[in-house]
Parts: sequence; structure tokens; C-alpha cells
Amino acid sequence: MHKLKNILFMVLLFSIYGNMGAQDVQFTAKAKQSVLAGEKFQLIFSVNEEGEDFRLPPLSDFTVLMGPSVMTSSSTQIINGKVSRNRQYTYTYILKGDKVGKYTINPAQITIKGKKYTSNKINIEVIKNDGSLQKQQQQSSDANFSNDDLFIRVINNKKSIYQGEPLVLTTKIYTRIDLDNVSDIKHPDFRNFIVQDLSDASNIEWSYEYVNNKQYRVGTFEQKVLYAQKTGVQNISPTEIEFLIKQRVRRRSANIFDEFFDNNYRIVKKRVKSKPIQITVKPYPAGRPRDFSGAVGQLNMKVLTSANKVKVNDGITIKVVISGTGNHKLMSSPTFNFPTDFDVFDPTPKNNFKNTVAGMKGTKTFEYLIIPRFPGKFTIDPLNFSYFDYKSKSFKTISSQPIVIEVEKSGEGEEYTGGTYSPSVVNREDVKFVGKDIRFIKTGNPNLKPKGTFLFGSMLFYLGYIIPVLIFMIVFVLYRKRMHENENLHLVKNKKANKMAQKRLKKSSAFLKAKDHEAFYDEVLKALYTYLSDKLYLPVSELNKDKVSMLIEERGVESEVKDELISILDTCEFARFSPESGASEEMDKLYKRALSNISKLDNQIKK
Repeated sequence: MHKLKNILFMVLLFSIYGNMGAQDVQFTAKAKQSVLAGEKFQLIFSVNEEGEDFRLPPLSDFTVLMGPSVMTSSSTQIINGKVSRNRQYTYTYILKGDKVGKYTINPAQITIKGKKYTSNKINIEVIKNDGSLQKQQQQSSDANFSNDDLFIRVINNKKSIYQGEPLVLTTKIYTRIDLDNVSDIKHPDFRNFIVQDLSDASNIEWSYEYVNNKQYRVGTFEQKVLYAQKTGVQNISPTEIEFLIKQRVRRRSANIFDEFFDNNYRIVKKRVKSKPIQITVKPYPAGRPRDFSGAVGQLNMKVLTSANKVKVNDGITIKVVISGTGNHKLMSSPTFNFPTDFDVFDPTPKNNFKNTVAGMKGTKTFEYLIIPRFPGKFTIDPLNFSYFDYKSKSFKTISSQPIVIEVEKSGEGEEYTGGTYSPSVVNREDVKFVGKDIRFIKTGNPNLKPKGTFLFGSMLFYLGYIIPVLIFMIVFVLYRKRMHENENLHLVKNKKANKMAQKRLKKSSAFLKAKDHEAFYDEVLKALYTYLSDKLYLPVSELNKDKVSMLIEERGVESEVKDELISILDTCEFARFSPESGASEEMDKLYKRALSNISKLDNQIKK
């Protein structure tokens, strides 16, 4: 495990150094464009590789106060498994210019891995320090200031451009007062332009300029590159910036602590506006190629193929790399004339460029994936890439070499004539109808409705709410009624008394037909007493003839009906134990008397 970690570490280390070796050496010099006479300023040389034998150019026009101060910084990035490491070496000098004038610092020289590199040269203007700027700064911090003490300019490097040609807008701040910060920025509406930022206000480098015989501190606030998308005169509205200015307030208080804690300041806002700009965008000259892709600049093209010999159904990647300086983002993909029997997928663009004052500098790569479906020898026609060179004011066309691809059979089933592929001799298979390749989602006559017809708001929609509510109310009422009735058991029995009596009398009729006189009379007695029990709300065990006679009389039963009931009860009780009472005619009469008496009792007890 330990050995494995060491191997992985060495692989990572080699990959880092491999990437470092692939970096281009960048050796640059940097300083202010203008300084005041007698002002100290920095001259910085930066290089991204460790070098030796650093040689500073002659600085006879300046006084070297300190240097060189050498510093080293490094950073490592791992993006998508790709490791990159940046290392920076800086050589810093502190200089001072005493004589007014324009000077040039020639390139420095350094040796890296045996190879000598030179930096860029720098132009510096030393401006006379008349003291007016420092005096004005002091006055403006104590009192009000005029519009001439603070203003901005938006400077365009060109007044007339071609469509797609880069235009640089630089916003500069001119001030004779001390600025604290910026509170609000209103950018122009760059209609008809594509805008790319070159720098922002995060790190303003100040220099000096004379404007109308007044000395100003000047800083580049931001820089943008614009690409016009429409011809004609284009207006760019002003840029507005609101500055925060720290101004001293004189107070009457002579408290020493106010001065000590620096509380005698207030923040004043001042909004300044630049002047509008007009740009003339010229159309392309005559002779525009048919395959012009909209690319503008100074460009080159390279076409690469992943393989020239493949088998059927193997993928081939063709890369078209457009390099140089131009409007890379606005380029459309070049069009190949691929063989018709190739499957061709849409190209995938990849950008690798940076924005410069000359335009986008770098590469744009289009990757085409093609898949041959038949064997043979194919030739892809040369690719023509046309662009407009605004420096020469003409269209230029770059052509690649033709691409020859040999496709071999991948298995049985294909026929190859041995020469150039010919679609007419290939044994193609006709299209066959196999089953139902497409199945319908719904068959029959669908119930179609006119467009815009909705259930919401229709009568059916409202009935869908009303009917369930009514059904619920009816069921609820019936259920409550049923519950109430079930709770009153006596009432239920009262209502069912006649029905139960009739049922028992029918059972007694069976005994009548069987001439079982004892069972017949017994069943008639049970029917009568059960009926009376349900009607009078008393158990059968508590009933006797006297109590029944009294209770039905109180319930309003007529005396004839009462007497008939008592008579029937006496007859049944006597006949059950008398062997002489077994005549069928008597039993039948008694049965009918019982039916009639119960019917009368039921009507009169209700009353």
C-alpha cells in the first residue's frame, strides 16, 4: 500500500512538471505610464519560470532607490483531473524621475534553461510637479469643489469599424480631489453590440495627465471590447458613475479628541456623466464568399482526423481548429461535404481564447463525429473557411486538404467491390414492414371536443357539487331517523307487534291442519300475549287477564273488543288441558276470532 502511494505521488509529480514544461515563458515589465517629477514609483519584472542571469536595462534617466526585491509565488489547480501549476517570479525596483520628459525603459533580459528571453519595453512620462494638484486636493477636502475637479471620459479607439471588428472603449477617471469609493454605476445600453470585459474597477492604476493646463490624477476605471452586429451609425449612451468623496467638516468644537479620532469628515456624493459616442459601422465590401461564416479578424485553420482507416460503424472525429485573433464567439461552424452514407452528428464547439484589445485571441475548435455505415474508400472534399480581414479590408479563404478514409468490413453481410465505394452495387436491404411498428395510443371513435371547451363553469360541473350534497343530506336524515328508532326499542316492538302476532297465528294454523289441538291453543296464547306485551310495553311474565283488561281499557279499547280478548284467552287456557275441545270447527272459529280481535286491538290501541 505504501509503495502504491509513492507511485501515485510520483505520477502526480511528473504530471505537474510535465504541465509546467508545456507552459510558454512569459516575461513582462510593468510600471506607471506617467509619474510626477520626484515621485517614487515601482518598476516590476515578472516571469513564470525560474531563471538566471537577470540583466536590468540602463536606467540613467531615473534614480534607483531600491531593488531588486525578488519574490516568488505559486498556485496549483486541479480541474477535471488535469493538474496545472503556476509559478511567478517578480523583480521589483523603486525608481524616481527628477527630470520632466518622456522616457523609454528598454527590455530586460533573463536566461531560462539556457535560453534567453526579453521583456517588453515601457514608456514613462515624467510630469512637472507644480504642486497645484496637492493644493487642490487639500482645498477640495475642506470646501466645495467644481465640476472640473472630477469627471470621466469614455474613449473609443476607433470611430469607424466593420461589422465584427473589435472596438475598445476605455473609461477613465480624471480627479483633482480624493475619492473614497464608488456607490453606483449606470452602464450604457450596448444595443447592437456584443460586449466583452477587458478590465474592471477592482484594481485602478493611477497616473497623471494635463487637461486644459490643469494637472489630474487619471485612472482606468474599466475597459471593454465591443463587436458591432448591425451596420450604420450606432449611438452609445453616456456612462454615469456616482462617487463618494470624503470631505473635511470644520466644527466649532475645539475638543482635542475629535481630531484624534478623525470624526470631522462627511461623505459627499457626486454623480458624473461621460459624453455620448457615435460609431460608424461599415458593411462588408463586395465579394463576400458563399461559405463566409461571420468570422472577422486574422485567422488560420487546421483540420485534424482521428483515423483514416476504420471499420464499418467505427466513429471518426474530425477537428477543425480556428486560431488567431478575431471574433471567435460569433463564428458559426464550417460546413463539410460528407458522403451521404455517413452518419454525421452536429459539431461540438470548444473555446480557448482570451479577450484582448485586438479582439479574442486563441483557438476555437469544432469537433465533428462521423460514422461510416458501408465499406469502401471515401474522399471528403477540402473544407473552405472564409473570413473577413478588416486590416486588409478583404475576404480571405483557407482551404484544407481532402481527407481520404478507408472503411473495412466489420463482419459478414456487406459486399465490397474492391474499388471505390459505389452505392448502386451495395446489397442494400429493402425496408420491410414487421408487425405494427407504430401502435396507436387510442383506437375507435374518440370523444373529441371543440378547442376551448372546459368542464369548469358548465352545468355538469355545478351538478357534480350539488348532487353529492343532496345525497349526503338524505342519507344523513334517514340514518338519524333509523338511529332514533333503534334507540326506542319499545316503539319498534310496538310497530312490529301486529306483524309478529300474525306470524304466530300462521304457525298455529299449521297445528290446526295437523289437528294438534294442544299446540294450536298454546301457539294462539303465545301470539296474543306476545302482541299485548309489545303493545303495552310489559314483559309477558307480568301479564295476566286482569292486568291486560285494565291496561287495554285505559288505552281506550272498546269493552266488546276487551271482552272478546278475555274470552279468547279463557277458551285457549281451558282447551289446552281439555280433551273435549279438540273439534276442528271450534279451533278454526277460534283462529278467526283471534285474527279479528288482534286487528281491532291494533287499531284501537293506536288511538
